[in-house]
Amino acid sequence: MGAHPTDPSAQHHAAARAQQQRQQRQHRLRELTQITALQGVPESELDHLLDLCVLRAYPPHAPIVRERERSAWLFFLLTGTVHLMATARDGHPLLLDVLQRGDCFGEGMLFGDAYQRIGVQSISPALVLQLELTELRDLLPTLPRLDARLRAIHTRRLTLTTLARVPLFRELDLPERESLATLLEQRHFTRATPIITQDTPGDAFYLIEHGQTVVEHDGIVIATLGQGDFFGEMSLLTQQPHNATVHAVTITDVLVLPAAAFHALLHQRPDLESRLQAMVAQRRASTSRSLDHEERTRQLVATIQHGILRGRYALVRTPELCPPDCTICEQACHTRHGNTRLHLNGVQIEQYDVVDVCRQCEIGAECVAACPEAALVWNDQGALIITDACTGCGACITACPYNAVDSVRLRPKKTTHPVIQFIDSAQQRLAPIIPLQPVRPTHRADKCDYCHGYGDMACISACPTGSLQLVPVEQIMPLG
Repeated sequence: MGAHPTDPSAQHHAAARAQQQRQQRQHRLRELTQITALQGVPESELDHLLDLCVLRAYPPHAPIVRERERSAWLFFLLTGTVHLMATARDGHPLLLDVLQRGDCFGEGMLFGDAYQRIGVQSISPALVLQLELTELRDLLPTLPRLDARLRAIHTRRLTLTTLARVPLFRELDLPERESLATLLEQRHFTRATPIITQDTPGDAFYLIEHGQTVVEHDGIVIATLGQGDFFGEMSLLTQQPHNATVHAVTITDVLVLPAAAFHALLHQRPDLESRLQAMVAQRRASTSRSLDHEERTRQLVATIQHGILRGRYALVRTPELCPPDCTICEQACHTRHGNTRLHLNGVQIEQYDVVDVCRQCEIGAECVAACPEAALVWNDQGALIITDACTGCGACITACPYNAVDSVRLRPKKTTHPVIQFIDSAQQRLAPIIPLQPVRPTHRADKCDYCHGYGDMACISACPTGSLQLVPVEQIMPLG
């Protein structure tokens, strides 16, 4: 027979157990305060994290986060060593950071998708605390000190990552990159804003942390620059005014190295100046070719106007491989989705027809910013998908500068059983004149998402000649 609820011994046991649980929680809370990455965060905020923490161990040389994987966790390293790794555009492996006890990683997914291309690997046996990002993201607005701390870590890491991706600074070791990072100033530019202007004096070296820009000389577009690219160096090296204008195509964040710090760095590292001079010579030659090549200039302008360089890949066809008037790919798309998401005869670049379709913009996607329901998200393949949170409001349709999003009528659920049809009909007749529930959307946004949820892309699979392909944008218009 169990003890009666009012039994003094039972009450004493319950009180003792509650006291033990409080002591254990207080002990765990003290352990959180010892984590370097959480220094300065008050216990009142850390207490909210205790119920989210999961302890996990990794053996040496184990992948914790794979490159391009969308991690669902924030990690705090309790013991061991891990490496943050990435692959440069030229395939060169990069060591971005070495993390030790007390460091954290995975915070980038709280503030954007910048860390989708970073891998994390244990070097020694590692013990970590994992917190699910979805739950933490909901809590973060109520935890201002934690939010500020994680943002500071994210900002520092983003700067170091950008420096590591730049070939010019690739040979710097981690302490040198950390030292350089302290000299950089962050600046933010909105779309269509000039960053530097032709014929004005140069006062800094600019490094693109996030975003896309175009370079114009005498009003002629000669190049595009993106994450990891730099500009402003010619004016500093020659002591002459800028010979081009650079303005933001998307929302752009740049790291700015003042002229004095730039010259001091080159004085300390003459090898950097030699590499920079070689890059400047290549850039001048490229500019000269662009100015002398009207067709390339036209193609470059077209790629910018149609957003072709804003994603990783482009859907292209080789027209000479297509039978006359063939639209099999468009028909296959319509058959699968009930709407034609791609349109042939888009932009002619070299031998390709870059078809009109969603560009899967990685940077500053206007549709994502405009959606009030956060219904557009990236999947693991880097495609923007429209989730069931879409209400059909149409904000993304008007926001897209490339007319890649359509409004389509929702397909009604088919009910063939006569009993179900009878019940549905009766419910409609009995429904109040004034609905007691919100009206369900009749339309939703629709666009290409690389056939998310299927094992193939309908358009490519249906093409009988292999003309239609999904290729890296660098294959169409080499960057740089």
